[in-house]
Amino acid sequence: MMLEMGLAALLVTVAVVAVGTRSQAVTQSPGPLLLTTVDESSDLPCPWCRAATREVDDHCPSCGQRFG
Repeated sequence: MMLEMGLAALLVTVAVVAVGTRSQAVTQSPGPLLLTTVDESSDLPCPWCRAATREVDDHCPSCGQRFG
């Protein structure tokens, strides 16, 4: 019985360490942020449906959501 409790405690400890290590890897910074300029003809994604739109559009041509 003591052996089974010891093995269970070991497995729980390994699981906690594995989950903790994975969550640290996910929360690390992905790298430098690169900013680009947007000209009048470039496509921008719709914030609701992610369809391609243009900056001059006042609504999304795909889902119809109004911008602004």
